Amino acid sequence: MILNNIIFNSFSSKTVLIHCDHKRRDSGSAFLIAFFLRKLGYNTILGSRLTSKSLYYLFRPELVLLTHPGGLFTPEEMEEAAKHTVFVLLHPESSGMLKHAMIDHMRGGDASIGNAYTKNISKVFTWGEQLKDWVVGAKLYPKESVEAIGCPRYDFYLDDSGHGSRSGLAMMSSFTGITTFDNRNVFLLLDQGRNLGGTYYSVKGGYEDLFWTSAAFARVYLEFLDIWCFDLKLPVHFRSYTLENFNDILYFKEKYKPYLSLDKDTPFAGWLQKRGGNVFCYSSSVIESIISKVPYICVQGLIEERLEYHQPRKELIDVRGEIYDYTYKPKSMEEFVDLAKKANDGNLSLKASPSNSPKLKKILSDYFGYPKSEPSSFRLAKEIDALIRDRKKNNHKSFPMTRLMEYTRSCYNLALHLKPKMQKTLKDYHIMPWDRNDRAFAEEYFPKLEGITK
Repeated sequence: MILNNIIFNSFSSKTVLIHCDHKRRDSGSAFLIAFFLRKLGYNTILGSRLTSKSLYYLFRPELVLLTHPGGLFTPEEMEEAAKHTVFVLLHPESSGMLKHAMIDHMRGGDASIGNAYTKNISKVFTWGEQLKDWVVGAKLYPKESVEAIGCPRYDFYLDDSGHGSRSGLAMMSSFTGITTFDNRNVFLLLDQGRNLGGTYYSVKGGYEDLFWTSAAFARVYLEFLDIWCFDLKLPVHFRSYTLENFNDILYFKEKYKPYLSLDKDTPFAGWLQKRGGNVFCYSSSVIESIISKVPYICVQGLIEERLEYHQPRKELIDVRGEIYDYTYKPKSMEEFVDLAKKANDGNLSLKASPSNSPKLKKILSDYFGYPKSEPSSFRLAKEIDALIRDRKKNNHKSFPMTRLMEYTRSCYNLALHLKPKMQKTLKDYHIMPWDRNDRAFAEEYFPKLEGITK
């Protein structure tokens, strides 16, 4: 079996572990970073929530790239590992426009956790200057340890040649309030969803607001698709969100066949750039709309009055804020259908672009580090190389017997997920060694980035 999560350079090369958390739009860009690291002389391994810990103890990497401070180790484990390994932190997949939420994230928890994680992180990479200012201002990390490098996943849009004319309508779901990848018990969701005010619902609200929001968006989609597929008999390319239960989303495919095609495996950039427009509820991929020149149609306007109660714009700028004003926001189903027809024919232009909106240009620069003069994956690989070169000689020993129990436990956890009933969760949610799509997509695109960096 080919291990697609290992990007090999040589047996004498030092090793970098990239913790990808779970399958998300960053997965492909992790390979871009790995390919640049290979050019710089490193072996790179990609891990996920199920595999990273085992991979760490097996390969003993010189450096670990995290997206979550506590995503791999407990504070005590990380302190011990930091004696031998450099830990660096990269701004995660979410857009990060909520200050309090991002500070907690970059800390590894709320203020009560203190510096349990941050003291063991040598370098922090943010997309834009705004998050850099926040974490430095909160005294999480010293200013000299934080760099704004842009977002590696946007590297896939630096060269859009070869896509030709765009047409066809795309739709993305955001129904995680009512469907979860692991089919979680509804009472568990309510229990775990407490104390998330100001992030997923208003400060004075509750998780039930997210239930309502997801159900309302799904209802709007059903009403639109009844018209689009049954009345107009037009095709639509539907993409589910990673954190949703794919078995639930299959309902759309069954109801609207043969008009609705369902895709969850094509790397996001490859899926998006073919389309004449994309319908969505909320998503940090709104940035990809602008930089890929694929217009987005946001359905929030159809339920705006009631949505404002459940998700106030002023509090939830990540999912409801100003950035969504640069997309189309129809107020009626008739307007929605009309915009979708134009998108389907390839006749819908962007609502706004940085070239004609100084305010949008500033938002993209401050929060998302877009644009950058060089690929962010290339910049990150160079920073990792410099950190490893600056280290003292590696003190790694052979696989320690004291860690054998922890490694065995990690392997056992993986084996549990290999049970037949868990195969779909494993395949849809986790980056695994046999996954090929993201690597193949990155390999095909990488020569274009090499051309940019020469």
